[in-house]
Amino acid sequence: MAKKRRQDPASEAGAPSYDEAPADPPASDDDAALSSESEDERVAGAPSTAVARAHITSDGKYRNKQRLLLLSSRGVTARYRHLLEDLRTLIPHSKKESKLDHGKNYNGAAGGGYGAAVNAIAEARGCHTVLFLECRKRGQDGYMWLGRTSHANTAFDGDAEGAGGEGGGLGKKRLMIAGGPSVKFHITNVHTMDELKMTGNCMKGSRPVLSFDNSFDEIEHLKLIKHLFVDVFGTPRGHPKSKPFVDRVLGFYYADGKVSWRRAIWVRNYQILEETASTAKEAHTQKKLTGHASSTSLIEIGPRFVLNPIRIFRGSFGGQTLYVNEDFVNPNVIRANEKREKGEKYVRRKGAERKRKQREEELVVPEDPLADVFS
Repeated sequence: MAKKRRQDPASEAGAPSYDEAPADPPASDDDAALSSESEDERVAGAPSTAVARAHITSDGKYRNKQRLLLLSSRGVTARYRHLLEDLRTLIPHSKKESKLDHGKNYNGAAGGGYGAAVNAIAEARGCHTVLFLECRKRGQDGYMWLGRTSHANTAFDGDAEGAGGEGGGLGKKRLMIAGGPSVKFHITNVHTMDELKMTGNCMKGSRPVLSFDNSFDEIEHLKLIKHLFVDVFGTPRGHPKSKPFVDRVLGFYYADGKVSWRRAIWVRNYQILEETASTAKEAHTQKKLTGHASSTSLIEIGPRFVLNPIRIFRGSFGGQTLYVNEDFVNPNVIRANEKREKGEKYVRRKGAERKRKQREEELVVPEDPLADVFS
């Protein structure tokens, strides 16, 4: 005789079990009105708010996976070495690499010299952009290279080939494997964080707000440099080593002075400091002056340096020249002119000595008839 299955009192009372999905709450009049309006919009052909919101809101995933290769040449001075360490601290998506030896003979299809070596290292490390610091004349002259490596376009070419294999649209079309563009700067007025000793401070790994003046939207070659600055100094959202908030500003300002050597890009790093009043009286005074109870100010952190663009190349560390700075004067020429001025000063001094001796020799003193009276 079959046993009668015991029923759960909760199921007898009509409570939902865990296997069953809970019923939706009853819709109110406002929800019904909103749903009817959305249905009317879909019928009319207007885009829905859900689709529009999908393009605006972030899903929080790490999608922009571009990486920066940060390295220098062998023979850099302590000042440039400390600057490189400060940049590694400020750029969480950078990868550190040992110094390049200028004594080796680097040759390759990417332009030869340093360019071939940097592109090979970037391809091995999976880096899309590069910041290369080069020193010459025993550390007297510093040059900074910024640009996109050949690895970035190679990866994009692989995606294009995959899409062509599936859809058959692009096929095996090659896309700028030489990389680029790249910019060569002359770096001056370098001051590191330890040297400045500023009071500003920020969280390590925080994402910066990149600030550009109006010149980067008006001058043609600065528009290209702006995109490179965004790729190099802009931290990708969701990077594992970055912090999910913003508390500093990285400013780029183009100083177009009357003197040619002053037409350069000034780079500054500031902390965003928000201060709230400690007392109600201070809060009332602050709100009366600014309209807000809290005040926001910028405090410089460091480092600071000046970049003077020399030449823009189409490829990575070489290729067709897109822009040449006609006002740039090579530091070797400046030092040669200074030495020439010192040499001319020496020649003038020696000429004055010869003239003085010649004048003393030509000067004849007449004999005094009374010179032997008291002898």
